[in-house]
Amino acid sequence: MEAFETGKLGEYICAARLLRLGVSCEIINLDTVDIIANVKSQLIRIQVKASSLKNHARGRSLGYQFFPTFGGQRLILTKEHCDVMAYVAIDVSRVIFEPVEKIEGRLSRRFLSPDFQDDDLEKKTWSDTMRYLDLSFGHRHVAPNS
Repeated sequence: MEAFETGKLGEYICAARLLRLGVSCEIINLDTVDIIANVKSQLIRIQVKASSLKNHARGRSLGYQFFPTFGGQRLILTKEHCDVMAYVAIDVSRVIFEPVEKIEGRLSRRFLSPDFQDDDLEKKTWSDTMRYLDLSFGHRHVAPNS
């Protein structure tokens, strides 16, 4: 599968999983944002990365590798670019959500096959991410109007 098709498929899988969770969202593909979700009247910017199962070198376990970067120079995504990373395992149509701040300067993010097998994976990682972003309680740290 070509990279463009893998990315597009990842976006559709991610959007479908969000909709199943009751999260209103749209695929938008605008700069470093692939999906916008509306959570309690707050817009959440999501960057989707998709991968298929790979056999790692030197006898390591099967897993998935994602590159939380953008641009030809592999610039690392930050909260200025998006709020949430969505790591999609194409072959099993599963998603792990994580706040973009958790990338912490890494050029790649790896997950093993069992990481995508939890029945409540999307619900748990989305809830954890929203709690991290302080949205699960319906408020976000915003400067008061002057």
